Amino acid sequence: MVTKTVEENCYRIESNHLDLYSAASLEEDMTSIFQKGVTSLYLDFSNVEEVSSSVLGLLLYKKMVYRKQGVSLFLINVNPQVFKILKILNLNGHLLP
Repeated sequence: MVTKTVEENCYRIESNHLDLYSAASLEEDMTSIFQKGVTSLYLDFSNVEEVSSSVLGLLLYKKMVYRKQGVSLFLINVNPQVFKILKILNLNGHLLP
C-alpha cells in the first residue's frame, strides 16, 4: 500500500480509497517505516481520492505517537477533494506541512 519515493522520508500511498479495511495495512506500513529510524515521515496522497474517518483518526493517532518520539508526520500532494475534507474538519493545520 505504501511505496518509497525518490525523495528522502517520502512514501506514496498507492491506494486511491482509504477506508476501514485499508487502515490496518496502512498502520502496518507506517509502523515498519517508523522502525527504520526516520526523523520525519511524508505521506504522498497524490493518488488518494477518498479517505474515511477511521483513516483520519489513525493518522492523527500516529502523529501524536510519533511526535512523542521526535518524529514529524505530514501529508503532501493532497488532492482538492481530500484537502476540502481536512479543511472542513480543521485538520489541515495538523496533517499538512
